[in-house]
Amino acid sequence: MKIVDINDASQWGIAGPCQYKPVEIRCDSCIMDTSYYFSSLSIAAKRDLQLSLNLKRINKKELLYKEGESSNHLYILLSGEIKVYKTLHSGKQQIHKLVQIPGDLIACEDLYQDEYGSSAEALSDASLCYLKRADLRNSMEYCKEISDTLMQAMSRSLNSHIKHITNLGQKNALERVASYIVFLNETHHERALERGYLKDLLSRIELADMLGVTQRTLIRSIKQLESEGCILINKKGFVILNLNALEIIGAGN
Repeated sequence: MKIVDINDASQWGIAGPCQYKPVEIRCDSCIMDTSYYFSSLSIAAKRDLQLSLNLKRINKKELLYKEGESSNHLYILLSGEIKVYKTLHSGKQQIHKLVQIPGDLIACEDLYQDEYGSSAEALSDASLCYLKRADLRNSMEYCKEISDTLMQAMSRSLNSHIKHITNLGQKNALERVASYIVFLNETHHERALERGYLKDLLSRIELADMLGVTQRTLIRSIKQLESEGCILINKKGFVILNLNALEIIGAGN
C-alpha cells in the first residue's frame, strides 16, 4: 500500500512556492496553482516554469509596458488591476482589456510579435510574475502542455476582443453600461471585493472611452440605471439592486 505524505503538496497536484528560490523572495503560494490557465498543468510543467518566474511590483498609474516597445515578457497578475489600451491619433485611449483577476495573463497576444501592440498601465498598486519570452519558449519545447495552455489563453483573449467589438457595434449606450456593470459583478468574487459593492477604478473618461460613448452620455446612462432602481452609485463604484434587470437591459431586451 502506498503511503501518502499529507505534507507533500505535490501529492495533491500543487507545485507550491518556488522551491529553488531563497525563502525571502518566495510567494506564500504559487499563482501556477490557482491561475485559470496554469492550475491544470502537471507538477513537472509548473516547476519548469517556476525556474523562470520573476516578481515585479508597480505603482498606480505606472506603465507596465508601452505600445511599440520590444515584446519580451508574458505577465501573470498576482494582485491589483491593469488596463490594456491603444492610444488613438486624437490622443484618447481605447481600453480593450481590464486585467483584474489573479492568474490572468497580460501580453499573451504579443508573444509572437516583435513589439507590444498595446500599452498596459496599473489602475492600482499591482504585483505580477513575469516570464521572459525566450525562457517561456524553452519551456514550451520541453512541455507541450504549456503550448496548449497558452493557445487557450490566446483564444480566450480573442473571444474577449470579439465580444467587446460586438458590444460597441450592436448595443446602445445604456446597454453597454449595463453589460459593463454585469461584468463587474461576474468577476466580483474572483477579485475578492466587498460583498455587494463593485469597485470601479476607471475614471468616467476612461470608462466612456472603453464603451465608445461620450462622457455626458455615460453619466446620463448611469443615472438612468440608478433612477430605474437597478443600481446605487458613488464615487468609487456601484451597488447592484436589481441584477436581473441589468442583465435584461445589457442583452438588449
